[in-house]
Amino acid sequence: MKMEMKAVRNNYSELLELDLQDVISENVKRCVAESGYTAEELSYRSNLSVATINRLKAGQNLSIHGICALADALNKDWRVFFA
Repeated sequence: MKMEMKAVRNNYSELLELDLQDVISENVKRCVAESGYTAEELSYRSNLSVATINRLKAGQNLSIHGICALADALNKDWRVFFA
């Protein structure tokens, strides 16, 4: 019985994780587009690689460090990506 409950809990956690990735991805893409910066300019301003910025835009390999660095480069509060 415990295994069944754990499986349901994991499925719900995975669902929440996917939703959060989608929210962050959409907000990152929106903020980057609004900024007018090129990927290279954002890379320089954030000290993140262009590949890392592209991963953030895709919602992949999200990290607090990357999210905060990108937010700083865009002159945004990091929480805007989670709204």
